[in-house]
Amino acid sequence: MDITTTINVPSDAAYFEGHFPGNPILAGVAEVALVLEALAEEGVAELTLQGITYMRLRQIVLPGDHLELVAKKGNSGRLRVDLKRKGRLVANGEWTLAASAAGSDEVATAVEEVSLLSEIPPLDELLPHRPPMRFLQSIISEEQGALVALAAIPADCPLVEDGTVAAVVGLEAAAQAAAAWEALQRSRDGGEAAPRVGYLVALREVSFFTDRIPAEQTLRVVVRLDASAPPLSHYRMALYADRKLLAQGMIATFLNEGE
Repeated sequence: MDITTTINVPSDAAYFEGHFPGNPILAGVAEVALVLEALAEEGVAELTLQGITYMRLRQIVLPGDHLELVAKKGNSGRLRVDLKRKGRLVANGEWTLAASAAGSDEVATAVEEVSLLSEIPPLDELLPHRPPMRFLQSIISEEQGALVALAAIPADCPLVEDGTVAAVVGLEAAAQAAAAWEALQRSRDGGEAAPRVGYLVALREVSFFTDRIPAEQTLRVVVRLDASAPPLSHYRMALYADRKLLAQGMIATFLNEGE
């Protein structure tokens, strides 16, 4: 099965509200969500995203962009996805589709809290994200190289449909936790914790254990630095609700040094 279709990103799309004020950029998870919507319109609605072997988000997507999607279904539910703009590759990856996401019995484990700051700055000083695309709510604990935070997807987030979002949208909470952790490190190195724009540029070995996540549900996010060569950093992440594992895998973020 081969699918070729076009994804038009309206200039006034609500996806850009809060991501980022004065510098609208389509969130990487919104890009994946738009691909899922396009696939559903082409008759792949009976399958859900169970895993991402890899996804490279190579170019930022801006208001008014017109993207060409080419999807090729292979064996074992694998789907090859290529997204282009004017012939130039914007994103590509390999996904696993299934009738439903496989559940997990894994529960969240405690991360020993280490007080490295007398006070944690307000989120406005750590993140450039603003509602309704800010999912992070608070930082609850930390250890060297890792951060645990609470998040929730606001009901007025434009990715919410019938009170829920595709599970992949929850990965934005992990990206925001990583951005907050980096801002904290900058403050400890003698700088300011001022927010800086960054991009989610890659996903790898991501598994989903639920199809959709309810809006406003409290989520526990754990990110742990795996490797860093600034401005690129790789994190292991896990996302829980009621201590049950919803998603886990690797994300990579790129910090815009010009911001």
